Amino acid sequence: MFFNPQTIDKAIADIQKAIGSVDVDGLLLVREDLQAELAIMAPTDTPVRNRLNRIQGNGKAHAWYQLVPTSATEGLFLGTNPANAFFERGGLPNATQASYKYLSAPYVSLGDMIVVSFFDQMAGATYADVKKLQTKIKMINTALIEEWAIINGDSATNPLCFDGLIKQITTNTVTAAGTLFTLAQINTLAQTIAAVGGKPQAIILSYRENQRFSDLILSSYYRLFQSGAGALADVPAGVAITKWVSPFGTLDIIGSRFLKSGTAVDSSILMIDDKTVLDDGNALQMVDLMPISSIDLALLQTAYRTIICEFTVLQMTCEKFQGKITNVGYA
Repeated sequence: MFFNPQTIDKAIADIQKAIGSVDVDGLLLVREDLQAELAIMAPTDTPVRNRLNRIQGNGKAHAWYQLVPTSATEGLFLGTNPANAFFERGGLPNATQASYKYLSAPYVSLGDMIVVSFFDQMAGATYADVKKLQTKIKMINTALIEEWAIINGDSATNPLCFDGLIKQITTNTVTAAGTLFTLAQINTLAQTIAAVGGKPQAIILSYRENQRFSDLILSSYYRLFQSGAGALADVPAGVAITKWVSPFGTLDIIGSRFLKSGTAVDSSILMIDDKTVLDDGNALQMVDLMPISSIDLALLQTAYRTIICEFTVLQMTCEKFQGKITNVGYA
Protein backbone atom coordinates (compact mmCIF):
# COMPACT_ATOMS: atom_id res chain seq x y z
CA MET A 1 0.00 0.00 0.00
CA PHE A 2 1.36 3.43 -0.99
CA PHE A 3 1.28 6.36 1.48
CA ASN A 4 1.85 9.92 0.41
CA PRO A 5 4.62 11.33 2.73
CA GLN A 6 3.06 14.79 2.66
CA THR A 7 -0.28 13.36 3.78
CA ILE A 8 1.39 11.50 6.66
CA ASP A 9 3.35 14.58 7.77
CA LYS A 10 0.20 16.68 7.73
CA ALA A 11 -1.73 14.10 9.73
CA ILE A 12 1.04 13.90 12.34
CA ALA A 13 1.19 17.69 12.57
CA ASP A 14 -2.58 17.87 13.05
CA ILE A 15 -2.45 15.26 15.80
CA GLN A 16 0.41 17.01 17.57
CA LYS A 17 -1.43 20.29 17.31
CA ALA A 18 -4.59 18.87 18.82
CA ILE A 19 -3.08 16.86 21.68
CA GLY A 20 -2.49 18.35 25.10
CA SER A 21 -0.47 16.37 27.63
CA VAL A 22 -0.25 16.72 31.40
CA ASP A 23 2.18 14.76 33.61
CA VAL A 24 -0.32 13.03 35.88
CA ASP A 25 -0.04 9.36 36.82
CA GLY A 26 -2.74 7.25 35.26
CA LEU A 27 -3.95 9.99 32.89
CA LEU A 28 -4.64 8.80 29.37
CA LEU A 29 -3.35 10.81 26.43
CA VAL A 30 -6.46 12.11 24.68
CA ARG A 31 -7.22 14.43 21.81
CA GLU A 32 -8.66 17.84 22.79
CA ASP A 33 -11.19 19.71 20.69
CA LEU A 34 -10.69 23.41 21.39
CA GLN A 35 -13.80 25.42 20.60
CA ALA A 36 -13.29 28.59 18.58
CA GLU A 37 -15.55 30.74 20.75
CA LEU A 38 -14.15 31.73 24.11
CA ALA A 39 -16.30 31.03 27.17
CA ILE A 40 -16.40 34.44 28.83
CA MET A 41 -16.97 33.79 32.54
CA ALA A 42 -17.59 37.43 33.39
CA PRO A 43 -20.40 40.02 33.14
CA THR A 44 -20.99 41.44 29.67
CA ASP A 45 -24.32 43.29 29.91
CA THR A 46 -24.48 47.10 29.98
CA PRO A 47 -28.20 47.95 30.42
CA VAL A 48 -27.80 51.64 31.31
CA ARG A 49 -25.31 52.35 28.52
CA ASN A 50 -27.50 50.54 26.00
CA ARG A 51 -30.63 52.62 26.72
CA LEU A 52 -29.09 56.08 26.63
CA ASN A 53 -29.44 58.17 23.49
CA ARG A 54 -26.12 58.98 21.79
CA ILE A 55 -25.36 62.03 19.65
CA GLN A 56 -22.30 63.12 17.70
CA GLY A 57 -20.12 65.77 19.31
CA ASN A 58 -17.31 67.99 18.07
CA GLY A 59 -14.54 70.19 19.44
CA LYS A 60 -12.77 69.58 22.75
CA ALA A 61 -15.86 69.85 24.96
CA HIS A 62 -19.63 69.70 24.65
CA ALA A 63 -21.50 72.85 25.70
CA TRP A 64 -25.20 73.58 26.04
CA TYR A 65 -27.63 76.08 27.53
CA GLN A 66 -29.94 74.99 30.33
CA LEU A 67 -33.15 76.96 30.84
CA VAL A 68 -33.84 77.82 34.49
CA PRO A 69 -37.60 77.88 35.19
CA THR A 70 -39.17 80.83 36.98
CA SER A 71 -40.49 79.85 40.40
CA ALA A 72 -43.76 81.61 41.27
CA THR A 73 -46.55 81.07 43.77
CA GLU A 74 -48.59 79.49 40.98
CA GLY A 75 -45.84 77.02 40.05
CA LEU A 76 -42.91 76.82 37.64
CA PHE A 77 -43.01 78.72 34.34
CA LEU A 78 -40.69 79.62 31.48
CA GLY A 79 -40.33 83.26 32.42
CA THR A 80 -43.56 85.20 33.02
CA ASN A 81 -45.96 83.80 35.63
CA PRO A 82 -49.80 83.95 35.38
CA ALA A 83 -50.14 86.93 37.72
CA ASN A 84 -48.16 89.10 35.31
CA ALA A 85 -49.33 87.58 32.05
CA PHE A 86 -52.79 89.24 31.89
CA PHE A 87 -52.83 92.87 30.74
CA GLU A 88 -55.27 95.64 29.74
CA ARG A 89 -56.23 96.41 26.17
CA GLY A 90 -53.51 98.41 24.52
CA GLY A 91 -51.06 97.58 27.29
CA LEU A 92 -48.25 95.07 27.68
CA PRO A 93 -47.76 92.12 30.01
CA ASN A 94 -45.34 92.57 32.92
CA ALA A 95 -43.01 90.03 31.37
CA THR A 96 -40.12 88.17 32.91
CA GLN A 97 -37.47 86.87 30.53
CA ALA A 98 -36.36 83.28 30.84
CA SER A 99 -32.89 82.78 32.26
CA TYR A 100 -30.31 80.23 31.16
CA LYS A 101 -27.25 78.50 32.50
CA TYR A 102 -24.29 77.86 30.23
CA LEU A 103 -22.87 74.41 30.86
CA SER A 104 -19.89 72.63 29.39
CA ALA A 105 -18.34 69.19 29.83
CA PRO A 106 -15.02 68.09 28.30
CA TYR A 107 -14.77 64.82 26.44
CA VAL A 108 -12.83 62.06 28.16
CA SER A 109 -10.79 59.26 26.63
CA LEU A 110 -11.40 55.74 27.85
CA GLY A 111 -10.43 52.37 26.49
CA ASP A 112 -8.25 49.29 26.69
CA MET A 113 -5.22 47.81 24.94
CA ILE A 114 -4.58 44.65 22.95
CA VAL A 115 -1.08 43.23 22.67
CA VAL A 116 -0.78 40.00 20.69
CA SER A 117 2.64 38.58 19.82
CA PHE A 118 3.33 37.28 16.34
CA PHE A 119 3.91 33.85 17.91
CA ASP A 120 0.49 33.74 19.61
CA GLN A 121 -1.22 34.92 16.44
CA MET A 122 0.44 32.26 14.30
CA ALA A 123 0.16 29.51 16.92
CA GLY A 124 -3.58 29.99 17.16
CA ALA A 125 -4.17 30.55 13.46
CA THR A 126 -5.67 27.10 12.89
CA TYR A 127 -8.15 27.55 15.76
CA ALA A 128 -9.11 31.18 16.01
CA ASP A 129 -7.89 34.63 15.10
CA VAL A 130 -6.42 35.62 18.48
CA LYS A 131 -6.21 39.31 17.60
CA LYS A 132 -9.83 39.36 16.44
CA LEU A 133 -10.95 37.52 19.57
CA GLN A 134 -9.06 39.92 21.84
CA THR A 135 -10.58 42.87 19.98
CA LYS A 136 -14.06 41.55 20.74
CA ILE A 137 -13.22 41.02 24.42
CA LYS A 138 -11.66 44.46 24.84
CA MET A 139 -14.63 46.17 23.15
CA ILE A 140 -16.94 44.48 25.65
CA ASN A 141 -14.63 45.55 28.48
CA THR A 142 -14.58 49.16 27.26
CA ALA A 143 -18.40 49.17 27.28
CA LEU A 144 -18.34 47.78 30.84
CA ILE A 145 -15.95 50.56 31.90
CA GLU A 146 -18.32 53.16 30.41
CA GLU A 147 -21.28 51.53 32.18
CA TRP A 148 -19.43 51.86 35.48
CA ALA A 149 -18.53 55.50 34.76
CA ILE A 150 -22.12 56.43 33.80
CA ILE A 151 -23.12 55.46 37.34
CA ASN A 152 -20.02 56.06 39.48
CA GLY A 153 -17.77 58.45 37.52
CA ASP A 154 -16.27 61.20 39.69
CA SER A 155 -13.85 63.75 38.23
CA ALA A 156 -12.86 64.80 41.76
CA THR A 157 -11.48 61.32 42.41
CA ASN A 158 -10.13 60.79 38.89
CA PRO A 159 -9.73 64.01 36.84
CA LEU A 160 -9.57 61.96 33.63
CA CYS A 161 -13.09 60.56 34.16
CA PHE A 162 -16.44 62.19 33.44
CA ASP A 163 -18.97 62.70 36.23
CA GLY A 164 -21.60 59.98 36.47
CA LEU A 165 -25.20 59.95 37.66
CA ILE A 166 -24.44 59.73 41.38
CA LYS A 167 -22.13 62.75 41.18
CA GLN A 168 -24.26 64.90 38.85
CA ILE A 169 -27.65 64.41 40.53
CA THR A 170 -27.74 66.93 43.37
CA THR A 171 -31.18 68.61 43.41
CA ASN A 172 -33.75 65.84 43.89
CA THR A 173 -31.94 63.89 46.60
CA VAL A 174 -33.58 61.91 49.38
CA THR A 175 -31.69 60.05 52.09
CA ALA A 176 -32.87 56.78 53.57
CA ALA A 177 -30.59 57.44 56.55
CA GLY A 178 -29.21 53.92 56.58
CA THR A 179 -32.62 52.22 56.62
CA LEU A 180 -34.47 50.15 54.04
CA PHE A 181 -36.15 52.15 51.29
CA THR A 182 -39.93 52.19 50.87
CA LEU A 183 -42.33 52.37 47.94
CA ALA A 184 -43.52 55.71 49.32
CA GLN A 185 -40.00 57.12 48.84
CA ILE A 186 -39.98 55.90 45.22
CA ASN A 187 -43.35 57.51 44.48
CA THR A 188 -42.42 60.73 46.27
CA LEU A 189 -39.23 61.05 44.22
CA ALA A 190 -41.19 60.42 41.00
CA GLN A 191 -43.69 63.09 42.05
CA THR A 192 -40.89 65.59 42.69
CA ILE A 193 -39.46 65.03 39.21
CA ALA A 194 -42.89 65.25 37.57
CA ALA A 195 -43.63 68.50 39.43
CA VAL A 196 -40.72 70.27 37.69
CA GLY A 197 -41.65 68.97 34.24
CA GLY A 198 -39.77 65.68 34.04
CA LYS A 199 -41.13 62.27 33.14
CA PRO A 200 -39.46 59.53 35.21
CA GLN A 201 -38.50 56.65 32.92
CA ALA A 202 -36.33 54.20 34.87
CA ILE A 203 -35.10 53.22 38.32
CA ILE A 204 -31.53 51.97 38.61
CA LEU A 205 -30.75 49.99 41.74
CA SER A 206 -28.33 47.40 43.03
CA TYR A 207 -29.19 43.72 42.91
CA ARG A 208 -29.81 43.85 46.66
CA GLU A 209 -32.31 46.69 46.30
CA ASN A 210 -33.81 45.02 43.23
CA GLN A 211 -34.60 41.99 45.40
CA ARG A 212 -35.97 44.29 48.08
CA PHE A 213 -38.23 45.95 45.50
CA SER A 214 -39.63 42.57 44.47
CA ASP A 215 -40.16 41.63 48.12
CA LEU A 216 -42.10 44.85 48.73
CA ILE A 217 -44.39 44.10 45.79
CA LEU A 218 -44.69 40.45 46.79
CA SER A 219 -45.88 41.40 50.27
CA SER A 220 -48.68 43.53 48.83
CA TYR A 221 -49.64 41.96 45.50
CA TYR A 222 -49.26 38.19 45.47
CA ARG A 223 -50.41 36.22 42.45
CA LEU A 224 -50.17 32.61 41.35
CA PHE A 225 -49.86 31.68 37.70
CA GLN A 226 -50.95 28.20 36.74
CA SER A 227 -49.12 26.61 33.82
CA GLY A 228 -50.84 23.97 31.74
CA ALA A 229 -54.04 22.28 32.72
CA GLY A 230 -55.23 19.58 35.06
CA ALA A 231 -54.77 18.82 38.70
CA LEU A 232 -51.02 18.11 38.30
CA ALA A 233 -50.16 21.34 36.55
CA ASP A 234 -47.14 23.28 37.85
CA VAL A 235 -47.97 26.37 39.87
CA PRO A 236 -44.92 28.69 40.00
CA ALA A 237 -45.01 31.46 42.57
CA GLY A 238 -42.96 34.62 42.82
CA VAL A 239 -42.56 38.11 41.45
CA ALA A 240 -39.89 39.54 39.17
CA ILE A 241 -40.40 43.27 38.83
CA THR A 242 -39.29 44.76 35.51
CA LYS A 243 -41.61 47.80 35.48
CA TRP A 244 -43.25 49.91 38.15
CA VAL A 245 -46.47 51.72 37.29
CA SER A 246 -46.52 54.79 39.50
CA PRO A 247 -49.03 57.65 39.47
CA PHE A 248 -46.39 59.62 37.55
CA GLY A 249 -45.55 57.15 34.80
CA THR A 250 -44.29 53.67 34.07
CA LEU A 251 -40.68 53.16 35.13
CA ASP A 252 -38.32 50.42 33.96
CA ILE A 253 -36.55 48.59 36.80
CA ILE A 254 -32.83 48.12 36.03
CA GLY A 255 -30.60 46.09 38.31
CA SER A 256 -26.95 47.15 38.21
CA ARG A 257 -23.89 45.34 39.53
CA PHE A 258 -22.08 48.66 39.64
CA LEU A 259 -24.15 50.00 42.53
CA LYS A 260 -22.93 48.96 45.98
CA SER A 261 -24.69 45.82 47.12
CA GLY A 262 -22.86 44.31 50.09
CA THR A 263 -24.35 43.17 53.38
CA ALA A 264 -22.67 45.96 55.31
CA VAL A 265 -22.74 48.92 52.93
CA ASP A 266 -25.24 51.63 52.09
CA SER A 267 -26.32 51.92 48.47
CA SER A 268 -28.05 54.43 46.22
CA ILE A 269 -31.15 54.26 44.02
CA LEU A 270 -31.23 56.39 40.88
CA MET A 271 -34.34 57.62 39.06
CA ILE A 272 -33.72 58.99 35.58
CA ASP A 273 -35.58 60.71 32.77
CA ASP A 274 -33.60 59.84 29.64
CA LYS A 275 -36.44 60.17 27.11
CA THR A 276 -37.83 63.71 27.45
CA VAL A 277 -36.58 65.63 24.42
CA LEU A 278 -35.51 69.24 24.92
CA ASP A 279 -34.01 71.80 22.55
CA ASP A 280 -30.53 70.62 23.56
CA GLY A 281 -31.33 66.93 23.09
CA ASN A 282 -32.57 64.32 25.52
CA ALA A 283 -32.70 65.19 29.20
CA LEU A 284 -29.93 62.60 29.67
CA GLN A 285 -27.67 61.31 26.91
CA MET A 286 -24.15 60.42 25.83
CA VAL A 287 -22.21 62.69 23.48
CA ASP A 288 -19.56 60.88 21.43
CA LEU A 289 -16.66 62.69 19.84
CA MET A 290 -15.63 59.22 18.65
CA PRO A 291 -17.65 56.05 19.38
CA ILE A 292 -15.93 52.83 20.47
CA SER A 293 -13.33 52.14 17.79
CA SER A 294 -10.43 49.79 17.15
CA ILE A 295 -7.20 51.53 16.11
CA ASP A 296 -4.06 49.62 15.16
CA LEU A 297 -0.87 51.15 16.55
CA ALA A 298 2.76 50.82 15.49
CA LEU A 299 4.28 47.39 16.03
CA LEU A 300 6.14 46.88 19.29
CA GLN A 301 9.05 44.54 18.56
CA THR A 302 7.25 41.36 17.44
CA ALA A 303 3.75 42.10 18.69
CA TYR A 304 0.58 43.60 17.29
CA ARG A 305 -0.77 46.54 19.31
CA THR A 306 -4.32 47.82 19.09
CA ILE A 307 -6.16 50.36 21.22
CA ILE A 308 -9.90 50.05 21.77
CA CYS A 309 -11.17 53.46 22.82
CA GLU A 310 -13.84 56.12 22.67
CA PHE A 311 -14.01 59.86 23.36
CA THR A 312 -17.28 60.59 25.11
CA VAL A 313 -19.06 62.37 27.96
CA LEU A 314 -22.32 61.98 29.88
CA GLN A 315 -24.54 65.02 29.26
CA MET A 316 -27.21 65.73 31.85
CA THR A 317 -29.17 68.32 29.89
CA CYS A 318 -31.71 68.76 32.68
CA GLU A 319 -30.46 67.73 36.13
CA LYS A 320 -33.81 68.50 37.80
CA PHE A 321 -35.44 65.70 35.79
CA GLN A 322 -33.25 63.17 37.64
CA GLY A 323 -33.31 62.01 41.26
CA LYS A 324 -31.68 59.66 43.74
CA ILE A 325 -32.18 58.05 47.13
CA THR A 326 -28.92 57.83 49.06
CA ASN A 327 -27.75 55.93 52.16
CA VAL A 328 -30.06 53.00 51.53
CA GLY A 329 -29.42 50.52 54.32
CA TYR A 330 -29.28 46.74 54.18
CA ALA A 331 -31.36 45.92 57.25
